[in-house]
Amino acid sequence: MQLVKSIVFQSRFHESEPAIAFPGGVATYGSLMKSILSAVDALRIFELEPGSHVMLDIRNPIHHTAAIFALALMGLPSSSVGSAFVAGTSGYLPKLFLTDRDDVQVAGVRNIRVDERWFASDPATRPDYNRLLSLPGFASPQNVVRYVYSSGTTGYPKCVALTEACLDLRISRGATARSWWMSGPAGLNMMGFSTIMGISMPLTAHLAGAVLCYAASPAEALQMIQVFRVSALIMAVGQLQAFYRVFADQRPPVSLKILAIAGAKISQSFLAEARARICDTVAFGYGSTEMGGVTSGFATTIDQPEGFAGYVVPWVKIEAVDENGQLVAAGIEGTLRVQTDELAYYVDSEGRRVEMLEDGWFYPGDVGRIAADGSVVITGRSSEVINRGGVVVAPDAIEEVLRLDKRITDVAVVGVPNPQGVEEIWAGVVADSLLDTKAIIDAARPRLNEKTPDRVIQVPSIPRAESAKVRRGQLREMLLAKSS
Repeated sequence: MQLVKSIVFQSRFHESEPAIAFPGGVATYGSLMKSILSAVDALRIFELEPGSHVMLDIRNPIHHTAAIFALALMGLPSSSVGSAFVAGTSGYLPKLFLTDRDDVQVAGVRNIRVDERWFASDPATRPDYNRLLSLPGFASPQNVVRYVYSSGTTGYPKCVALTEACLDLRISRGATARSWWMSGPAGLNMMGFSTIMGISMPLTAHLAGAVLCYAASPAEALQMIQVFRVSALIMAVGQLQAFYRVFADQRPPVSLKILAIAGAKISQSFLAEARARICDTVAFGYGSTEMGGVTSGFATTIDQPEGFAGYVVPWVKIEAVDENGQLVAAGIEGTLRVQTDELAYYVDSEGRRVEMLEDGWFYPGDVGRIAADGSVVITGRSSEVINRGGVVVAPDAIEEVLRLDKRITDVAVVGVPNPQGVEEIWAGVVADSLLDTKAIIDAARPRLNEKTPDRVIQVPSIPRAESAKVRRGQLREMLLAKSS
């Protein structure tokens, strides 16, 4: 994989500089290279055929990165999973599963426990760069190098395949369109390895010779920002909400120059709070695992409409169409569809390619508006829209209003059919104390009117993927169980 070989080549010029940091330790570029070689030697024991899929669940980010890079250099595609384990549900399982957990097993797959010995090396020796660079990699740019399991927000988890050509294109273009996402010598990535950002950020940061920090909680994130003087913070909206609460009344970090938001749109009210309290420059974009980046933008002092997602990047074509597939006028809401040469593809249980296009277009399941100047506003999800007896409701619009209630720490909304088959609006809410759910409904009614939830049910937590997207199918089952 040429991206990884480029990282190996450049590492010899700054091998004593930090590459990865987390509360459990720091790896220099030199020690990372030696860990990759150690992982290569360990993996060779299993005599895997080229193209064999290896899945990872390794909590140490240094070891996880080393394993991904080692597999790529050996021509073995990888995937990563975490708490959001959907591999079995999607149907496509690996040849080998590597984990440092004692409590995780994957049925029907060879499970291997990894530990420090897999990545250990002699501190007195220098990395063997020539040996790393001589590893075979993938035979063709069209070979799959990475599998990413979808978050399953529609209730149907899928496995997305990224070829070497596709990933190379995304990283190179991303470095142009989103250069501010890695604007300094140290970045902190809160997105899990199982997400598309989880593989994109290490490649981007280490190609630039930067140090990439990791944190498992908001408190750890704050610690890493202070210790490593982090300049760029990358996280999902749900993670930002948790970080905001931990941040409390502290002064904004002096080193932090940019806050990059991924995974979901952010409300304008919360965006204003984040800019005032954490970092004035907030970058964001619209895209998905399947199609890559579609828009890019950043917050300004100029008021933007709710759901503003930035401007369409030059190499992507995006349209809004009506229910008959006809193009709607600029500024009119419609179902979004995209054409891009960064498109990945789905695979079935045997790893065979599954077509995801309809008449040459990819439909990401979003509803929005495209203005004449190329700006995009996301108004909801076509697959998550609730039809409440003719009143069409986007769940995230209701969530934004409920989130204004200071008693609520997290919230998600789903549609639940009543005995007559009409969808009702049910909200799952999380709080630090016992809630009067009727009071929550009454407080929201003046803002929501006919879109006010029919039921509000307090839950211990909102089920989310590692990208922080709500698992609405799982939430619906949770709410139904609590209501019975």
